[in-house]
Amino acid sequence: MYASTFIFGKKNFDDAFHRLDQTIAAAAKEIPGYLGEEAWENPDTGLYANVYYWQSMEAL
Repeated sequence: MYASTFIFGKKNFDDAFHRLDQTIAAAAKEIPGYLGEEAWENPDTGLYANVYYWQSMEAL
């Protein structure tokens, strides 16, 4: 399994950010070998991450 992670500093995200985030997620789901995704937040550091999982390096 392979993963790609997008990490952001927590702040107020605007509409453009949310549109881009949704576009990235939709594109990832269409790629053969996509296994899923999850998000996490660390309240101590203010970091937020989206993690995408892939079956192989080729899929990634």
